Amino acid sequence: MEEGLVVSGLERRYPRFQLGPVSFRLPTGRALGLVGSNGAGKTTLLAGLAGQARLEQGTVTWNGQPVRFGEWRYKRQVSYVRDVPAFYGELTVRQTMSFVARLHATWRPERAARLLDSFQLDPAERVRALSRGMRAKLGLLLAASHDVRLLLLDEVTAGIDADTRDDIQRFLRMLVADGVAVLVSSHIFEDIEQVSDDILILRRGVPVFGGTLQDVQGLTVAVTPAPGPVELTQSASIVGSWTVAGDAMFLLRTSLDEGAAEALAASGSVGRAATVRDLYFAFRGRA
Repeated sequence: MEEGLVVSGLERRYPRFQLGPVSFRLPTGRALGLVGSNGAGKTTLLAGLAGQARLEQGTVTWNGQPVRFGEWRYKRQVSYVRDVPAFYGELTVRQTMSFVARLHATWRPERAARLLDSFQLDPAERVRALSRGMRAKLGLLLAASHDVRLLLLDEVTAGIDADTRDDIQRFLRMLVADGVAVLVSSHIFEDIEQVSDDILILRRGVPVFGGTLQDVQGLTVAVTPAPGPVELTQSASIVGSWTVAGDAMFLLRTSLDEGAAEALAASGSVGRAATVRDLYFAFRGRA
């Protein structure tokens, strides 16, 4: 039995948008970073995996068992945190925790208490008075204080300060080390690199890249005056390209063919290790 989440051929159609087909694997104890521009389908995918939206085609299995829409055995192991978690603003943090605890048979009060202290949340403070970052921390506390095994996060670090982001990154790495499968969507590429083991890039609802973070770091970025040497632009070693301020940026495989390597050397370009940001921009402009 394969441990973790397996998604195969998942699709959802709207009048002007189609998600999929999307396929990927997320083993337990690993984190997958979901990258894409607004409208790429990230939230649709996460909501479908959380059981909050019905997906029309494809299959989802969790720990070797098929998942059907609304199935409680799966949903009790899953937590889904949106970019702006919805709470009752008039309740205090303590009251909110008590309310959510009653919804989970596997709620762990000792874990909730540890997270309350670790996240420096005031249990007496009303939720409406919390900053965006503290609301994000409260959402994660509630999501992780029961027996969660699959955590789905949709832009939870958007619009929060660097210190809070660091706290959340450490927390997510701790969960992964504890065997939780984490699927995190973010437009902050540094978050993806800090947390994720694997990367999935969506463009217009379709995956355009899937691989490990090491796969990304094994690529090279080269910069030449736009549009770049013909021998380079036509090389099969080009993963993608984009233009910045009159420069042509090329995302390259390590092994360049001879003509492309000579053209690159003649242009005076110096290569550097690729990042998730580079990979995103390399695919963003493709038709």
